[in-house]
Amino acid sequence: MEHKFGSDNWTSLKLDALRKYLNFYSIALKNQKFRLHYIDGFAGIGRVTIKTGDGERIIDGSAKIALETNPPFDSVHLIDASRAHAAALRSLCAKYDNCEIRTGDANTEIASLIKTIRWNHSRAVLFLDPYGMEVEWKTLEAIAGTKAIDLWYLFPLAGLYRNTPRSLDAMDISKRAALTRCLGTDEWESRFYSESPQQDLFGDSEVMRCAEWSDLLEYVRDRLDKTFPMVSRPLILPQQGAPLFALFFAVSNPSPKAIGLSKKVADHILKT
Repeated sequence: MEHKFGSDNWTSLKLDALRKYLNFYSIALKNQKFRLHYIDGFAGIGRVTIKTGDGERIIDGSAKIALETNPPFDSVHLIDASRAHAAALRSLCAKYDNCEIRTGDANTEIASLIKTIRWNHSRAVLFLDPYGMEVEWKTLEAIAGTKAIDLWYLFPLAGLYRNTPRSLDAMDISKRAALTRCLGTDEWESRFYSESPQQDLFGDSEVMRCAEWSDLLEYVRDRLDKTFPMVSRPLILPQQGAPLFALFFAVSNPSPKAIGLSKKVADHILKT
């Protein structure tokens, strides 16, 4: 079974960022009296087939990276909506005793899992690498509410741009609802759109998108800033050409000490 993703460049960058942070995290907290969790909302199958200049190659996916982190996490929670992916993950986890597989919608499964963990005795890293705009803002609010999770979120910037057509009249009800679920508010309409100064033959003005991709990016970061105590400036992927994703890092723990150390490491990784 294959799990195909994008180009060698940006796929490797996001997974390398995760690997580096998990290595730092597990070492930094190994002597703390916390149970350490890794949570993956879109875990895939444990390996990824990526395009290269001369064909394709297979690399470790986020699930395998987490399972092979040393020192190991106390619990690795792998979530995927696909039953075929879940079956592949069970095979991957056969030799590990710290792995849990959940099959279902990431929003539902993360909300359920969060309620089962005693966060005053636990800490976690959560990785969200959605296929599109599946992540709902209420899920991010639940993550922030634990005050114990460090979040890596690959936000689908190109998906947001595609779902905001030039003319507001071209947007249907389902797209409006999807945008509001993804951003957690319908305020996006007044931020992304405004009346055109040009009028048609009947003297009416069309409502047009005034926001470009950079404006969308800043709006998403602003929303995250209002939800989490700390959000790093994201890594834009790919680094050349049209932007497709923004890799965000956010800390839910309000402790200045926790924020300071995590931010320093994450900022260094995101500048790579």
